Amino acid sequence: MIFLQPCLTAAPAAADQGPLQVIQSGTDRALDIIHSSKSGKAPSIRQRRAEILSIVDEYFDFSEMAKRALGRPWKDQSPDKQKEFVSLFKQLLFNTYVDRVETYTGSNEKVVYDVQEVKGDYAFVKTRIINYQDTDVAVDYRLKEEKGNWKVYDVIVEGVSLVSNYRSQFTSILANESFDALLVKLRQKTTEWN
Repeated sequence: MIFLQPCLTAAPAAADQGPLQVIQSGTDRALDIIHSSKSGKAPSIRQRRAEILSIVDEYFDFSEMAKRALGRPWKDQSPDKQKEFVSLFKQLLFNTYVDRVETYTGSNEKVVYDVQEVKGDYAFVKTRIINYQDTDVAVDYRLKEEKGNWKVYDVIVEGVSLVSNYRSQFTSILANESFDALLVKLRQKTTEWN
């Protein structure tokens, strides 16, 4: 999530973009915010949280990510609990994102958009961040098309799926505790950032 960044320019309509263009547009706009904030010529990244969240919201399907991260227990929850879980999961991901972005050096990094593979309503976009802390980092995106718009439902950084990583954490918690206890933990975690 560190590498998805926002900016002030308007994005083309998502329906007009293929999966690679969706990722590139969001990333480029995000990089603009990071670079302007790091230069001291604009408010800090934390002060621009709403702007960043607005951009990320354009091309991330947080509901689908939350559902996949929770796995089987999703269907056992009431609609109200599902809604709260999605909200808390979205805030958790976003807060983690902002924290990581704040450590972003913004010096020589460059995003390279390698390839997109589209199979029906699903797509896979491979990117690399080159020169990030003197190394290259593979960041891949899984997207799904719904109603003409491509939305990210998983991010794979250096071969590690964000959704799978959270699923194993949630499964571990739910092996010993209730879903309500998981919600309490998520509420606590998200308020740590406020």
